[in-house]
Amino acid sequence: MTSVLTRLLTALTLAAAMGASVARAADVATTPRVEARLVSEVIGIPAAGGTISFALHQRMQPQWHTYWRNPGESGEPTTLSWTLPPGFVASDIKWPHPERIPFGELANYGFSEQILLRSEVTVPAGLRPGDIVTVKVDAAWLVCKDICVPEQASLDLTLPVVATDPAPNPEWRQAFAASRAREPSSSAPFETRFSLGGEAVTLYFVPTQDLMERGLRAQFFPYTKGLIKASALQVSEPRGAGFAIAVPPGWRLRDVERRGEIDKIDGVLVLAGGKSYEVSLQRGGVPASPTAAASQMPLVQAILFAILGGLILNLMPCVFPILSMKALALVKSGHTERPWIDGIAYLLGVMTTFAGLAGALLWLRSTGEDAGWGFQLQSPLSVAVLAYVLALIGFNLSGLFQFGSSLQGAGEGLSRQGGLIGTFFTGVLAVVVAAPCTAPFMGAAMSYAFTQPAAITIAIFLALGFGLALPWVVFSFSPALIRLLPKPGAWMERFKQFLAFPMYGAAVWLVWVLSQQVSPEGLFRVMIGIVCLALAAWAFGMAQTRRSAASGILFVIAFAAAIALVTVPLEGKKTEFEPAAVGGLAQPYTAARLAGFRAQGKPVFVNLTAAWCVSCLYNEKVALASPKVLAAFKSANTTYLVGDWTNQNPEISSLLRQHARDGVPLYLYYPAGGLEPEILPQILTESLMLKTLGTSK
Repeated sequence: MTSVLTRLLTALTLAAAMGASVARAADVATTPRVEARLVSEVIGIPAAGGTISFALHQRMQPQWHTYWRNPGESGEPTTLSWTLPPGFVASDIKWPHPERIPFGELANYGFSEQILLRSEVTVPAGLRPGDIVTVKVDAAWLVCKDICVPEQASLDLTLPVVATDPAPNPEWRQAFAASRAREPSSSAPFETRFSLGGEAVTLYFVPTQDLMERGLRAQFFPYTKGLIKASALQVSEPRGAGFAIAVPPGWRLRDVERRGEIDKIDGVLVLAGGKSYEVSLQRGGVPASPTAAASQMPLVQAILFAILGGLILNLMPCVFPILSMKALALVKSGHTERPWIDGIAYLLGVMTTFAGLAGALLWLRSTGEDAGWGFQLQSPLSVAVLAYVLALIGFNLSGLFQFGSSLQGAGEGLSRQGGLIGTFFTGVLAVVVAAPCTAPFMGAAMSYAFTQPAAITIAIFLALGFGLALPWVVFSFSPALIRLLPKPGAWMERFKQFLAFPMYGAAVWLVWVLSQQVSPEGLFRVMIGIVCLALAAWAFGMAQTRRSAASGILFVIAFAAAIALVTVPLEGKKTEFEPAAVGGLAQPYTAARLAGFRAQGKPVFVNLTAAWCVSCLYNEKVALASPKVLAAFKSANTTYLVGDWTNQNPEISSLLRQHARDGVPLYLYYPAGGLEPEILPQILTESLMLKTLGTSK
């Protein structure tokens, strides 16, 4: 049906001859839509012969466009028919690479604003200086906006024969240079092939000259109409040693494939910087997409991985402060009539927050952001607010003020309603502080989640939340386990106050994370804000016990100052996170640096990390910075690259996606010889690193 509509549209536009314009016997022709001119690159014809360039220059009115050699899903290409003196021979058009032009539900390949279509004319030897040579061309084109109008012009240009090399034409020198720069190179800087499968044709390019080229924002334009769906957006994706573009096949490719006749696709590959190359893709094997491999995981397995990841997340150090408070809450609720209600409230808090995170991630990705697990900690404002929250909880546990007796439901005299609300928000906080950690099985589950529809993505996140909350839910439903808990008593108040210190420690750690993201002035502002917050907490506590108006006023002033200090924009410092002492071995990761070392045949270890990633910090301290591992890096002559994802970094996001990951840590070991990398576990050990580097005894 699409092919029929396309052909019908083309036929109708060509039939609109009533709008056509005709100009004869001039070097310029002007219509209401296009100014067309025949121009020469030089002033004169060489008497000794050679090759010179003539061109049709078209200047289009705003929003009008003409067409490339393959017009896309509708339209017709410009044609040139030359009339030359005896012995002169004109080449075909040296087409510049086109642009993709949306046209309703279709898309065209063509040119807007202006374009120069060059032909090389071979001049015979033996011409007589002083003679006059006239070159003629009949040009025909289709120009479109909301409607399409076929136009044509007969143009000529007269030049003298000169005894020496003719001088360049100063008026058109830059235009010819720009046209040549836009013409695709005929060199072969890529190994290319394509595959057909399902509803996509996958185009694969492996750089052979510029090994640092990763194909970001690359576009492919086939020479033959109908091979790929021109209206489909093209998104390049790193795969294997190169990159791939997967697009729906066009009507012609489907027809030819049914007859088994397609073995190559010719066209132009245009890179982000504007360079273009003529390529011929042979049919062959293409590496599978990591995201496609993740999407083939059974749903049941993905849900199981998510639950296991959530369970293991309870063992991560970033969750310890919250879990210790939850344990204290269980001591209190375990000796009530219905302790299981607290377990359900905690579960609801955890799963509600995971659902919110999933929704936020889906929305950010729909806007084109490279958001992954822990994305909120890439925002300095989010880090500062979380530091405020943890400090505020610490002040509450220390007894500076009371809020429902305690946010965590651990204080004395806690009403049932206040306890449930506190337990719910303990679940919320557990998820928020868990963001800096990544547990085994989580990476595979989340990679699967983001290849699926939104409903399944949210379901995977809910499974992750269920795993995080499961131990506490089981405990609250088990009378036998509850009987093992100590009896409530005065010790609980002292223990509650002790729990303030892990909160202060977590807040200090977040301030350190902030130091990697903002300027010293911004960091100082947040630290003063925490002092104001402490003053506000003390004043609020005084107002609660003494009902003092002055304390209430002081609370309002101090709290407003704390908010004002943190809401002023905090951005201003983009530093590369320096991991735990690595003996000066580490270099910052860039795609170009990695490609360069791989091209030299060197083994490379890549550590994708972030200052807010607790798992990353643990691995760097315990495994990567150990003296034995540092010595192994040197003896194995292995390059160590560190990719800092503390702030958003598109190159690191691209490498994460390449290996089907949505968060850090990610550890890649590239052995010498250009092989594919080995993906190491998310929790490293010294023995594992020594084995990977090939120096274990």
